[in-house]
Amino acid sequence: MSGKNYVFTDCDLDGVGSYLVSKWLISDLPYKVSSQSNFRKDFLTWVGNNKLSDYDTIYIFDINVSNHSDILDHDNVVIIDHHNGKEGYVNFVKAKLILDQDYSSTTKLVLKTFLQQDKSLISKLSPSKAKLITLIDDYDSYTLKHPESVGLNIVLWSYTGDRIDKFITEFGNGFVPFNNFQLNMISIAEKKINEAVNTSDIFSVTLPVEGKQRKIICVQCNHNINEVISSLILQFNADIGLVVNLKSKRVSLRKSRKCNVNLSKLAEKICDGGGHYDSAGGVINDKFLMLSKMFKKI
Repeated sequence: MSGKNYVFTDCDLDGVGSYLVSKWLISDLPYKVSSQSNFRKDFLTWVGNNKLSDYDTIYIFDINVSNHSDILDHDNVVIIDHHNGKEGYVNFVKAKLILDQDYSSTTKLVLKTFLQQDKSLISKLSPSKAKLITLIDDYDSYTLKHPESVGLNIVLWSYTGDRIDKFITEFGNGFVPFNNFQLNMISIAEKKINEAVNTSDIFSVTLPVEGKQRKIICVQCNHNINEVISSLILQFNADIGLVVNLKSKRVSLRKSRKCNVNLSKLAEKICDGGGHYDSAGGVINDKFLMLSKMFKKI
């Protein structure tokens, strides 16, 4: 696994976890934090300053890049993602695709991939590193068996500036107990989450989606989207939750565990968006405004 390598990874907790696994098991690789909406611009900017053929491997972690075969289908590109299956990657021929929707997180899928190549790498994982992987996987699958999982995500998104760099500085050697500053971050966020869940106006509609009637709820919120909408989906026994952020003029989509709707495709239809099977987003546009008129306040 030696050679000249580079990593593009998502900007969320699973993205940073995926990068950390590669850092621990391979080497301290250079990386670029991106997202589905920014990836093409980020990659082309990088290519403008780097020669693709100079790199042995270019890894892409936790980002749906199925629409970018024209710039990514090369022998030295490896795409690892647990959100989407291979159905969207039909135009890829040369790139190596490691896509598994049944895996609970890309972090664990990256770990599995590298250990399959060299089982001895497991010796590089200390108990604290193994725990961080467990917590990130616990949060990304939203199983929440561990009380620190939500707090870890809150800490990441509470940073200002380069969040990923700060997270790596504090958790680069594995999970360590939260310090007082981080505990304060978590406490403030939990209060905001509880306030949003208990005081926000909630709207609902039942519509046919992918051949079945689905209960959809909608709320306005601009913070801790996963926690707020997941709580409301459970509270109102909904299938799909929409979070409208009026500041960014964006819509985020999440769903219950029992719902099998492809949110990426739904986001494309209702808000010119996209994303992953379980989480997606888009913009507030005319199509979404027409849909919003069908919602009734609960």
